[in-house]
Order: sequence, then structure tokens, then C-alpha cells
Amino acid sequence: MDKEGIIELRDMRFYAFHGCLPGERIVGTDYSVSLKCTLDLRRAAATDNLKHTVDYALLYNIVKSEMGTPVNLLEKVAGSILKNIRYYAPAVKHATVTICKMKPPFEYADNALEVEKTAACVTMSF
Repeated sequence: MDKEGIIELRDMRFYAFHGCLPGERIVGTDYSVSLKCTLDLRRAAATDNLKHTVDYALLYNIVKSEMGTPVNLLEKVAGSILKNIRYYAPAVKHATVTICKMKPPFEYADNALEVEKTAACVTMSF
């Protein structure tokens, strides 16, 4: 078995209040967050013991906590998620987080229906 493995949490959904515009902090919007963590999973595979891996509930709670703290920029949220993963899950060697604002505050002049399909995303890694 290869020494590295991946734990992923895909398409976690949150309603949050991030943004620079005053209305974004009042009304809020839907977000999708995906997280991919690379770490050595050999010992966990051999022992079937949670202490030899990273509990995905811990990862989810890190994301949930940061999504619940309103800030101006998604870059700030992503950076805080990664900082907390480094601190609370030091076994993670590499992590990538993608945060998508499902209905960003802009409109297309020609077709308002396209706005419903638009997402603004930020991806950061360590």
C-alpha cells in the first residue's frame, strides 16, 4: 500500500454571511465547501483504530466553525480552515480547500437565469 492516502469531504453545504457588501452580511447565501487532505493512512489501515488517522468529524467541525464566522473574503475563510487543520490535525501533510459562494452578488445583463447557475470559488492549499 502506498504510504499516502486521502481523506475528502465533498460538497459540504452551509448558509453563511461572508462578504464585503452590507447586504451579504444581513441576508447571507449558500456555500459549498470541499476539502481534500493527504496523509499516511497505512497504520490506520493495519490497526482499524481512529487514533491512527484524522477523524473526518474533526475536519467537518473545523470547516463548520470557520463558515459560521462572518468575514469579508472567502480567502480569509479558506486560510483559517487550513491554519486550523495544521494545528488540530498535524498528521495532514497537504490540504486543499475550495469554497464556493453559490449565488455571488452580480448579475448578467442579458440573462438573469444564468446567475442562478453561477458560483464564485476560492481554492487554497498547503
